[in-house]
This record gives sequence, structure tokens and C-alpha cells, in this order.
Amino acid sequence: MGLANLLFEYDLLGVYQNPEIRPDDDEEYDDLVSTLREGLELGQSPRVLSQVFADVLRASYGLDGVSANDELPFIEKVHDWWHSNFSGP
Repeated sequence: MGLANLLFEYDLLGVYQNPEIRPDDDEEYDDLVSTLREGLELGQSPRVLSQVFADVLRASYGLDGVSANDELPFIEKVHDWWHSNFSGP
């Protein structure tokens, strides 16, 4: 749920901006959760994962203007969250 929560907060499509009007299924970003989790589990660097993330946003979400550099701050936050929750002591 942690990755999904980060995506809900980031809300790149703006579907969670109004808490009174939410998608019925709350699965809007499930494919992105899978993309992020797979990259994190493979140990991809923030820069590589940002490129993968941007590629998915362009291909699956039609966000043609998205770049890896634009997404890097969010991916760095995700990367930090992952390593603080799933890395050894």
C-alpha cells in the first residue's frame, strides 16, 4: 500500500485532488505500483527507474510531455521510501 499511497499523493492525473470525488475502485495507479515495485526490487537507480516510469507514463497514459528528468524528484522520494522500509539495518 505504501507505493500506492505515494502515487495517490503525487496524483499525476489529478484524480485524487478532491477527497469527495474519488474513483470508485481506487486502482487508478495499480500498473504504476507494479512498475515501481519491479524496478525497486531489481535495484534500479533512481535515474533508471525514472526513465522506466516516464516511458510508462508516455506509453500507457498518453502523457507525451513527460520526461525522466521531470519525474526524477518523485522517483527519488519513492526510492528513499523503499530503502527506508525494505533495506536491512
